[in-house]
Amino acid sequence: MAQIPSFHSEAQFHTPRARSIREVVFGVNDGLVSITGIIVGVTFSRMSSHQIIIAGLAAVIAAAISMGLGQYLATSAQNEYFRAERQREYREVKEIPQEERAEVEGIFRTQGYNADEVHILTARVTADPDRWVDFMMKEELGILLDSLDSPWSTSLVMGAAVVVGAAPPILPYLLISTTHVAEAWAIACAIVVAFGLGVLKAKVAKSSWWKSGLQFLLVTAAAVVIGALGGTLLGRVFG
Repeated sequence: MAQIPSFHSEAQFHTPRARSIREVVFGVNDGLVSITGIIVGVTFSRMSSHQIIIAGLAAVIAAAISMGLGQYLATSAQNEYFRAERQREYREVKEIPQEERAEVEGIFRTQGYNADEVHILTARVTADPDRWVDFMMKEELGILLDSLDSPWSTSLVMGAAVVVGAAPPILPYLLISTTHVAEAWAIACAIVVAFGLGVLKAKVAKSSWWKSGLQFLLVTAAAVVIGALGGTLLGRVFG
């Protein structure tokens, strides 16, 4: 007798972890790139070391709060949409069961089951409304409500990741009193961390480590160049 497939196990194992890694990489990269650009910019505008530190820390706080709240709102909106889709599937199962049953049969046919197996599996899936709706959510929409993210936890992860990413370009200014020496160390630290972050992303995605590292490095280098040009221009304009 055909066995009903396991619809959740593989996705439940991988999806939450993958989303967490995505948030961490995105948050660290955002903090690293944005704060490096700001730090380099204010340094080239000829601010004092004290002013640079204040500007950098203020930018970190603003970025962490902004990204964290943005992640909270995005996750909440996503969860609301998923739940609304589940309610829609319940209505369709109740109001147009024949059409929904035909969709289940079609899904099993595309997965390679023969006619007898399709009949058995469809009967088992549609025997229970909850199982039926879960099946349609997973196979038709690609949604697993069992693995919904918590808005608060994702926002905290994102905010913390931004702070972690902002640390490399700021720490040299806290440890070194000479502005331009601190700037050189800040740029060096940012480039090393950016390349390492790219390599980490490549390991998770099982892609080319040097291409990914170079991609992250170039983005950070662009922030350094733009920050330097912008800071120099502002320094000349405002004295």
